[in-house]
Amino acid sequence: MKMSANPFQACLDTILSPTVAFDTIKEKKGWSWLPFVLLTSSTFVLFLYYFNVVDFAWLKETMLNQAAASKPMTDDELKAIGSFYEKDTMLWTTAIGGTIGFIVINTLTAIYYHIATKVSASSEYKFTQWFAFTWWASFPAFVSVLLSALVIFFSSDGMVSMQDLQPTSLNSLLFSVEPSNAWYSFLEAINLFTFWMIAVTSIGLGSWLNIDSKKSLIIAAAPQIFIFGGWALFLLFTA
Repeated sequence: MKMSANPFQACLDTILSPTVAFDTIKEKKGWSWLPFVLLTSSTFVLFLYYFNVVDFAWLKETMLNQAAASKPMTDDELKAIGSFYEKDTMLWTTAIGGTIGFIVINTLTAIYYHIATKVSASSEYKFTQWFAFTWWASFPAFVSVLLSALVIFFSSDGMVSMQDLQPTSLNSLLFSVEPSNAWYSFLEAINLFTFWMIAVTSIGLGSWLNIDSKKSLIIAAAPQIFIFGGWALFLLFTA
C-alpha cells in the first residue's frame, strides 16, 4: 500500500491523492501539527497582506455603501459604523477573528465527527484524533488561501473587496447578486472548496472507518446540508 513519506508529502497527498494521505495519517497521528500550522498561519498572513495592499479609503466607502444598501440607515448610524471601519481595527479583528474562527469551526466539527461516527460506525477514535482529522480534511482551504493571495497580488490599483477574495463562490461564478440582495451572503458562503472539502472528508472517513462511500459521504455532507439548508429555508420564508 502506498504511503505518504512525511507530513509535507501527506499535505500534498491530501490534495492530489487523499486516500493515500488518510491511510497514512491514520497511523501517523502526530503529523497533524503541519496542516494546523499551515492553515492558521496562512489565514492570518493573508489578511495582513490584504489590509496592507488594499486601497483602504475605497474599501471603507464600498463597505459603507453596502451597509446602506442592505437596510435603511440614518447618517448617525452610518457614522457609527464608519468609526469601526478603521484600518488597524479591521486588520487585527479580521486576521485574529478569521484564525480563531477556523479553530472554533474545526473544534465543533471534531465534536460532530466524534459523536456521529460513534453512533453510526462504532468508531473508537477519540475527540483529539478527530480534531487532528479536521485539519487534514480542511487542507484544500490552503489552496483557497493561495488563490486569494493571487487575487490580491494581481490587483494593480488595490481596489479588492473582501468578496473578491472568494473568486470561486457561487455568487462570483453563477449569480452575481448585489450585496443588498437577501441571498448575497448565502451565495458568497458556498464555494467550490466547500464541495472539495466534503469530498476529501468523505474519503478520509472511508479510510479511517472502513465504511462504504455512500455512508461516509452522508456523514461528511450532513453539517453543510444542515447549515446551508436551514439558512436557505430561513431566506425563503423571510426574504
